[in-house]
Amino acid sequence: MEIVRELLSCACQSAWQQICQQLNYIREHEENDQTMQRELGFLRCQEKDISAKLNAGNLRHGKRPREEVTNWLKNLEEIDSDVNSLGSGDAQFWLNYYSRLKRSKKTVQILHRVRDLQARGNSFAQSEDIFIDSLSETSSGLPAATLHGTSAEMKKEEILQCIMDPEVGKIGVYGMGGVGKTTIMRQIYNQLKEKKDDFDIVMWVTVSSVFELAKLQGTIAEQLGCPFSSDETSSRAVKLCEALRRRRNFVIILDDIWDCVSLQTVGIPEDGNGSKIVWTTRFMDNCNSMESQKEIKIEGLTDEEAWSLFKEKVGGEDIISPEIKPIAEQVARECRGLPLALITVGRALRKENQLPVWRNALQELKTSSIDQIKDMAKYVFGSLKFSYDRLSSDRIRACFLYCALYPEDYQISVDELIEYWMAEGLIDEEGGIQTEKDKGHAYLKELKDACMIESVHGGDVYVRMHDLIRDLAINITKEQFMVKAGLQSKESPKEEEWVESLERVSLMRNYIEEFKGQPNCPRLSTLLLHCQHLHGQITEQVTFSDTFFKHMHSLRVLDLSQTGIESLPGSLSDLMNLHALILSNCSKLKLLPSLAKLHKLRQLKLGGLSSLKELPHGLENLVKLWHLDISHGDRDREWGSFPSGVLLKMPCLEILSMRRSRWRLSYKSNANAEDNSTIGEIIIRLKKLTKFSADFADVLAFNSYTNKACEFEHLRNLDYFLFTLSYKYEGHIVENESMEKVTLPTTANSMAIRDCNFIQLSDIFHWDDLRQLISCSIDGCEEMKWFGMDGDIVFPSLETLRLWCLHSFEGLYKEKAHEETLKNLRKLEIVGCHKLKYLISNDLLVNNLQNLEEIIIRRCEEMEGIISGKTSATMASLPKLKRLTLSELPLLTSIYHGKLVCDSLSLMEIGYCPNLKELPFLINKGRPLCMWIAASKKWWERLEWEDAQLKELLQPFLKPEASRRIRMIWEFQYKQTIKIGKVDLQELEY
Repeated sequence: MEIVRELLSCACQSAWQQICQQLNYIREHEENDQTMQRELGFLRCQEKDISAKLNAGNLRHGKRPREEVTNWLKNLEEIDSDVNSLGSGDAQFWLNYYSRLKRSKKTVQILHRVRDLQARGNSFAQSEDIFIDSLSETSSGLPAATLHGTSAEMKKEEILQCIMDPEVGKIGVYGMGGVGKTTIMRQIYNQLKEKKDDFDIVMWVTVSSVFELAKLQGTIAEQLGCPFSSDETSSRAVKLCEALRRRRNFVIILDDIWDCVSLQTVGIPEDGNGSKIVWTTRFMDNCNSMESQKEIKIEGLTDEEAWSLFKEKVGGEDIISPEIKPIAEQVARECRGLPLALITVGRALRKENQLPVWRNALQELKTSSIDQIKDMAKYVFGSLKFSYDRLSSDRIRACFLYCALYPEDYQISVDELIEYWMAEGLIDEEGGIQTEKDKGHAYLKELKDACMIESVHGGDVYVRMHDLIRDLAINITKEQFMVKAGLQSKESPKEEEWVESLERVSLMRNYIEEFKGQPNCPRLSTLLLHCQHLHGQITEQVTFSDTFFKHMHSLRVLDLSQTGIESLPGSLSDLMNLHALILSNCSKLKLLPSLAKLHKLRQLKLGGLSSLKELPHGLENLVKLWHLDISHGDRDREWGSFPSGVLLKMPCLEILSMRRSRWRLSYKSNANAEDNSTIGEIIIRLKKLTKFSADFADVLAFNSYTNKACEFEHLRNLDYFLFTLSYKYEGHIVENESMEKVTLPTTANSMAIRDCNFIQLSDIFHWDDLRQLISCSIDGCEEMKWFGMDGDIVFPSLETLRLWCLHSFEGLYKEKAHEETLKNLRKLEIVGCHKLKYLISNDLLVNNLQNLEEIIIRRCEEMEGIISGKTSATMASLPKLKRLTLSELPLLTSIYHGKLVCDSLSLMEIGYCPNLKELPFLINKGRPLCMWIAASKKWWERLEWEDAQLKELLQPFLKPEASRRIRMIWEFQYKQTIKIGKVDLQELEY
């Protein structure tokens, strides 16, 4: 019983305690609630302090919170949720003792949890314990295909050098779709990620065609480790900018930009600390809009590199049988070095061993009908057409499509193309011819910037279409264009092929001798039938049916140049909408039908018509003509007197070409002139003339014309003046000693002389007339010994000097040159001067040539040194020299006897200089180098080095395989370097 009593006593005591505790919950419910709210307020203040610290560290330093802190914040959110679930209650609620008891108990439980969180938070609130370290940047790279060939590797190295250059912060990498921009940049990204020492963080962001600012910012923020909350919009750019500036430095690669991206709007700082922003795009214009400091164009693979890639995708060389190999090589060439196309076509033909399948694939590619080649339309044409669709206007797209009329891989003359556009009405007729041409150049620039058309070797004279781009254009226009250019066809198209929907037809570069029938093409506006060649020769005879042009009343452009036509049908006379009639170099053409009805004609090119018996009837009606070419006629065939009356009825005439025509300009009066005017005086009356070429009877006639032209300011209007003159005076003989010197117009700034006999320029010019020249080219003057000999001739404005095939040439100056001579010379090119031993004297180097940027010397068989004369100074400088080319100089032993400081040197090409054993260059080893050295390994290894560190410094820039490519570029550039200024003196005949 005692045990029972004790048990009952304990049970009663416990029950009483519980009752008291429950009563306390009820009685102290308000006090408990107030205490909980107070402690919860303290905890929330603590949470604000910790969150602010987390945000600052995360955003500014990329630090991440400890797991304990993350859990602490999560627990706090749970408490807030529980407190909210308590509710406030109403009067009825507080009268209910059970409800008061239940709520009070929950309040006390929450209070204990709050105090526990306070204790845990106090342990790290005032220290760095809330962080572990900087956000771990992922070390894994991006999947990237292997680069094929040295050209892509060189582009990769060029981009890497720019990234490492402290002077370059923004780099634009551009090129056509599928050319490999992304592949190269992924390789660079992976390489930079592996290094880790050069940049604090390296980021890859794909932008793509659909630009979303918030998505782009979110991607960058995620890689920085500071993701945005959903309500952050306007402050995103500020937070990103602050976070990036807190980095030591960074590289951001923006891949596949289609439109200009404002870095400031995104939040990417552009102002320093060695950080880099690199982007890839198809459009050069984006690089300009985003103010890139360096633009690098990615171009296609070479034939060898393309074949290597193609073989790999086909399945290896073992797969390609000897029978298939020649066709497979042609298939690879048809892809024209575009990696995307090589991969797509290669995979479509992978392990294919049937010869007919290969032949069909080649035919599909050649005829631009690639529907049967797997994935070509989807991947290759789909990618390229996206660029076409993004061109700025329908007019630009039309100009692009027009280029498809030329044969595959054809070098398109820029001037000819723009003149076609003008005649077609693709450029508005407003503001004069030069305004139209300027607009045409602007259109062409947009196409080049979009990589839809490309310059030939970087020049501005020729462009071409990539074959696959051309295939795209032909596919787009297959209902409106008939393009059979360059197919070597002997038969003209069948009559059923001349459908009514045709707008443009190109049959140029074929063997067609007979154009038959009566094509019904009322919408046809361009017809290109020129260059009908058979085995490189103009075809024997090209004929047209009498009614061939009868139903072509919309025709605006007709080009029949370089064909064997002897006569043209009368239906040509009814083409009243014709704007351009081009018959150049139709050497067999004897007669032309009347042009009297062609009132809209703007271009008439009759140059090289050596068999033409007379000028066509109706020239006086061509009141809108702005370009007339009657040059290169047969001087032995008379066309009668000079057509001065016809010319004066052409008020719009801007271009007149009559060099080597049937007439020579004389100081005698013209028999056809009513007012006894000379031919030169008649030409002066053409007020709009901007380009003019002609022959002058002799120096007296030329000087008479220039004096009269200057008096009437005629020469000031000319952009281009090309002439030939002779010292064979009409009617009398002048001794050499008393020969009158040529009076060069004061507006002349470019001069080219060929095949003249003189020792130095002062023999035929007043030296004062040469002061304004900017460009000078002298070619084939075999007696010329010196550019200047007596110290009087100065060329203070000359920037470009080219001397070619001067077999007696001994040097630039025989004696000390005037101090102003060649002060502005930037490019010096010497080719084929075989007696030349030394080019530049030491005095000329030190005192005059400090602005020289390019030196090119080739094929000078007896040259021993570039700079002559011993010097007491151990060092000289060419501070602006960027390029040095020395080629085929078998006796060359030295460049300079001392040391040359050339801190700007970026390209050096040495080819076949077997006796050149050392390089005199002194290069600042502290500055970052960006250089190409194109030379053979064998020659490089034979060089003698005073400074072994210099060889080690330059070794990485040796590119033996680049030598041939650079030589081709230089040789092409020579053809484009004579930039015509106001006047161009082209030839002097003695």
